[in-house]
Amino acid sequence: MPRKTLLTLFASMLLAAPSAQAEGELLVMPARIKVFNGHDYGVTVKNVGDAPLYLSATLQKVKNPGFDPEEQVPLSQLEHPGLLASPDKLTLGPGQSRAISLKSLSVPTAEEMYRLYVVPVRAMQVEEAPQDKISAPMSVSIGYGVLVQHMPPPGQQRSGWSHRCEDAGVRLENTGNVSLVLADIASPDRKQEQNRVVLFPGMSRRFEGKKLTMLIGDAPQGFDCRG
Repeated sequence: MPRKTLLTLFASMLLAAPSAQAEGELLVMPARIKVFNGHDYGVTVKNVGDAPLYLSATLQKVKNPGFDPEEQVPLSQLEHPGLLASPDKLTLGPGQSRAISLKSLSVPTAEEMYRLYVVPVRAMQVEEAPQDKISAPMSVSIGYGVLVQHMPPPGQQRSGWSHRCEDAGVRLENTGNVSLVLADIASPDRKQEQNRVVLFPGMSRRFEGKKLTMLIGDAPQGFDCRG
C-alpha cells in the first residue's frame, strides 16, 4: 500500500476515534464515623476529577442494623430524627473539597445507625419530549454510602447480652445500649456461615449448633445446650 494511502488511513482513524471527555470524580472520607451529641462532625467530599460535580446528600436511618437486607427510612418519614446532614446539595469544581456537616439533634439512649449517601447527579437533556407531558430530568449516579453511628455519651454506654437455647441452636440478644462484635464463631455440630457478626442494641440472632464457642468483644465465650 502506498505511503500516502497509509497516512490518509491513519489520519481518518484518529478523526473517527472518540475524544476523551473530562469527568468529575468523587472522593468521600471517612467511610465510617461515630457521632456524639454536642460535638461537631463532618464528612469531607472532594472532586479529584477534571470537571464539575453536582452532588446530592441524603441521610437515612437503618431500622434493622446488622441484618441483610437493610430496612432504611428517609429522615422525612421520621417523627423525631436524631441526626441532620447539611447541605443536601452542593457543587464541586475540579480539585475542590467541602464538608457535609453532621449534627446530633438529641442524645440517643442506645446506639443508632444511619447511612449518609453522597451521589453525583448528572442531568441529561431529554430531546423531542412531548410538549403536553411533564418530564423530569434523568440522572446517572455513582456515589458513596457512609456508615454513621449515633452514640450515647461514653459515660452512659453499657455492654450486655443474654442467651437462651433454642431448638438445635443458641439465640443471643444484645441487652446493652452499644453494639457487640461476635467473632470466631464455631460449632462442632454445624459450619457457621458468618465468622463476624455485629449485634446492635435490642437485636437478637440465632446461631446453629447445640455447642458454640465465640468471641464477644475480646472475651471468649462458650455455650452448651446439649443437656
